[in-house]
Amino acid sequence: MNTHTLYVNFTDTVTLACEACHRSKMLPAAAVKDLPQPLKVRCPCGALFGVTVIIRSCYRKKTQLPGTYTQRDAQTGQVHARGQMIVEDISRTGLGFRPLGPHAVRVDEVLLVAFHLDDPQQTRIQTAVRVRWTTDGSIGGEFLDHDVYTETNRFLGFYLRP
Repeated sequence: MNTHTLYVNFTDTVTLACEACHRSKMLPAAAVKDLPQPLKVRCPCGALFGVTVIIRSCYRKKTQLPGTYTQRDAQTGQVHARGQMIVEDISRTGLGFRPLGPHAVRVDEVLLVAFHLDDPQQTRIQTAVRVRWTTDGSIGGEFLDHDVYTETNRFLGFYLRP
């Protein structure tokens, strides 16, 4: 069974299209969000295919960008730890990264991250992120100022354009 991945947001519709006969069916994204993934779809023509629907509010770009992160005390601002990282994906609102070595990063902690984009200008990004999740060596964080117009957000907007 052939499986495809679709990325949508909650306001979009999901279009399931059969590769064999080219029939399609549109469903609201909210209707498929709680269904077990991948969806197993049987077309009236008899073809069977799988679709994994990933609902995200923003486009997420896969990357391999080296950088650093810094942990500071929330009240004193004193540096607790620094580490090397690889930014594995980035969106308008946050990033996912893998620390290169042991770490003591916790959910809801604020980190300062710094890395260079792989655009022609090698744009330096330095911003604060709030840790939203940690799993098996990966960390996901939300940019603290993602909803404010800043130079950093402008650079990220251009970088994330398809």
